Amino acid sequence: MDEQIKNIILDEFTKLVHTIEGDFHINFLKKRHNFLLNQLDKMMIAHMVFVSSFESKSGNAIQACAKRIARLRFGEENVPQIVNPKGLALPNGFCNPKGEQVVITNVNIESAALHGEINKFREEHKGRGRGKSRIESSVTQESIKQLLTIGGKYIEDRIYIKPVDLCFRDGEEWNIMEIKAGGALDSSNAPSNAEKLLLLYTALQEKNCRCYFATLYNKDGEGAHWNSGVKAHLSYPEMFLIGRQFWERILPQEISFRNFVKIYKQALTQIDLNARIRTMISDCVGTL
Repeated sequence: MDEQIKNIILDEFTKLVHTIEGDFHINFLKKRHNFLLNQLDKMMIAHMVFVSSFESKSGNAIQACAKRIARLRFGEENVPQIVNPKGLALPNGFCNPKGEQVVITNVNIESAALHGEINKFREEHKGRGRGKSRIESSVTQESIKQLLTIGGKYIEDRIYIKPVDLCFRDGEEWNIMEIKAGGALDSSNAPSNAEKLLLLYTALQEKNCRCYFATLYNKDGEGAHWNSGVKAHLSYPEMFLIGRQFWERILPQEISFRNFVKIYKQALTQIDLNARIRTMISDCVGTL
C-alpha cells in the first residue's frame, strides 16, 4: 500500500512539475512587466514566480492525490468521477474534459432564489460575539438537513452539473468536501466558501450525507488550535476536517498520517524537486 500511495504522488507531482516548467518562462516575463516588482533583481523575481506558480497549482495536484488515495480505501465505485446517486440521465453529448469530479443534480443550482435561501440559512445560523459571550455557528450536520427540503422546491426536469473537490461514499454515508490548502479564509471570502459547500449538499439531495470543510494541512501547525473566518459559518469542529483529520479520513486504515507524510517526502525526493526547480530558475534567468 505504501508503494501505491507513493506512485500516486509521483504521478501527480511529476505532472505538476512539467506544467510549472512549461509556463515558467512566460510567467516570469509577465512578472517583469509589473513596475512594482521590476526593480528587484531577476533571480529574486524568478523565485517569486515559482512560489506563486507552485502555490496556485500544487493544491490541484494534492487534491488529485487525495481523490486517488480515497479510492484505495473506499473503492473506485464509491469515489466516482461522476457523482450521480439518483441515477439521473446525463445530457446528450455530456463530457468532462477537465476530468473533474462532478455532482449530477436536477436541483436548479443556478437559481438566484435558491442561493438566497442558502445565504439566509447560513446567516441565521452564523456564529456571533466574542469571548465568553460568543455563540458558535449552528450550521451542523443535523441542521443542514433543512436544506434538502429547501432544495426540493427547486427540482426541475433538467440536469445541472457542479464540480466538487471530493465526494465519496464510505459504505454508509456520502461525504462531500470543500478542500483548501491551509484554510486561511478571512471574513470576506469565508461566507462564499461555506455557501458553496452547502449548495453541493443541497444539490446531492441525500439524507445520508455529511459535508465538511477540509484542509490539506493545519496552517497553524499540526496539533495546534486552528483558526479561520469560516468557523463563523460552520459548526466547529463538527463540520471540519483539518490537516491530519482530513488525511486520516481518506487514507487506507493501515497507513498512518505520519507514515503518509514520510511517503510524500520520499516521493518528492525521488522526483528531485529541489534540483529541478533550481535548474529551471537558473536556465530562465540565464537566457535573459
